[in-house]
Amino acid sequence: MIRNLVKLAIFLLIANAVYQIAAPSWNHYKFRDAVHELALFSQKMTDVQLTDQIMRLAEESNVPLVRESVSVRHTADTLFVDAPYIEAFKLFPGYEYEHEFAVSSRTVQIRGASPR
Repeated sequence: MIRNLVKLAIFLLIANAVYQIAAPSWNHYKFRDAVHELALFSQKMTDVQLTDQIMRLAEESNVPLVRESVSVRHTADTLFVDAPYIEAFKLFPGYEYEHEFAVSSRTVQIRGASPR
């Protein structure tokens, strides 16, 4: 009887940890994809507009992004976007784990090309 209760307690702790990790991880992947898509179609945006849009996407995706951590850089034909953030997971009661997510996008921009 006690052995079954211990097994049940361990199972519930593991299930809780998986549940605590799943939602922030899902939000991260949604946010990462949205940032990459934004970078692909942002040729006419300024850096400030792009940063504003990234912050809006972070809010929609429930990502705790700080505006100062967003980096937008340009080279001759490439746009680099970096948006790292730290998410805290409550894996077990009384134990919190902080994980740094790194969202980055590198997009080659073709200027002067006309759509067919």
